[in-house]
Amino acid sequence: MNFEWIGHHKLLRIVRISGHIVNDEPLRVGAGREKALFEPIDLVVLKTKHPTTGEEIPLIPGSSLKGLFRATAVSVARSVGLDVCDGTPGSTCLKGDEFYKLEKTAPNEIEEKVSCIIGGKEEGLGVCLNCLIFGSPSIHSHVSFSDSFVEGDYSLGYRTCVAIDRRYGAAWKGALYTVEYVEPGAKFNFELRAENLPNYALGLLASIIDLINLGVVRVGGMKSKGFGRVHFDGLSVSVYSPIPEYGVCKGRLNRLDPIDSHVMWRGSTGTISTAEGRDADEVLNGLKAAWNNSLEILRRISDEGWRWSVALECEKS
Repeated sequence: MNFEWIGHHKLLRIVRISGHIVNDEPLRVGAGREKALFEPIDLVVLKTKHPTTGEEIPLIPGSSLKGLFRATAVSVARSVGLDVCDGTPGSTCLKGDEFYKLEKTAPNEIEEKVSCIIGGKEEGLGVCLNCLIFGSPSIHSHVSFSDSFVEGDYSLGYRTCVAIDRRYGAAWKGALYTVEYVEPGAKFNFELRAENLPNYALGLLASIIDLINLGVVRVGGMKSKGFGRVHFDGLSVSVYSPIPEYGVCKGRLNRLDPIDSHVMWRGSTGTISTAEGRDADEVLNGLKAAWNNSLEILRRISDEGWRWSVALECEKS
C-alpha cells in the first residue's frame, strides 16, 4: 500500500459531510467596511440572491469556512507535535515552481511527482499534512467547502458600537459605528467534500467540527464581542467510490495508506453509502480514532522533514 491518494490522477473515493450550521450567538460574516450606497449600516452582512425567489439572503462563503478549518487544523496539528506550515501566502511548504523542470520533461508523470513528495526534504520537498489536505502552490486541495446559504426563517439585528478611549475609559470621539448581524437561531446549509482523503485526515476535519460545536472555534467576525458561536446539526456522511477496496466494503470504510486504519461503517451501503443520525456520529467518532491512531507515525514523518516514506519503512519492518 502506498500514498496514491496524494495525487489527483485517479479517483479513489469522495467523502461528503453535509448538514446544517445553526448560530447560537449573533453571526456576522461581513461584506467589508465600505458602506453601500444609501445604506445606513457601516458594517453589513454578506448577502447573495436566492436562486429561486431573488431575495437577498445571508451566506457564509465556502472560502471563509475553508480558511477557518485550515487555521484550526494548524493549531490542532501543532498541539500534537506536528510541524505544519501556516498556510498563508509566503508561509506554505511549496512556492509553486517545484515541479516546473519535471513538467517540461515529463508533464504526465504524476507518479513521479508523488514520489518526490513522499521522499520529503531528502528529495527537495517536505510537504506537510495540512498542505496536502487544503492545498498549496503546485498542489490542488483535496477538500472543498460549498457556500452556506441561510434556509427558512431568519432575522437581521443591528448593534451600535463605539471604540473606548483606553486612557479615560469613555467613548472615543468619532468612533461610533453600526453593525448588522444574523440573529441567533438561523439555519445554514453545510457541505464539505473530500476527494481521496485517508481516514486520519478526515478525522482531523471531524475533530475541528467538534471544536466548533464546543464553541472553542467561532465563525465570522467580532468574536471578542460575543459573536460567532455556532453548532452543526443533522450531519450525514456519504461515500462514493468506483472501486470498493477504496470505499465502504464489508462493513468498514477502508484505509488508503500505511498510516491509515479502517473505520467501522454504520449506515446504508451501495453505489453511494450513507450514514445519518447516530450512524453518522459513530462514523465521525471512528474517523477521529483513526486520526489519534496515526499520530505516532505522523510525528516521526514530521520530525524527518515530512518524509512520508518513513511509513513505508515502518510497514516493511
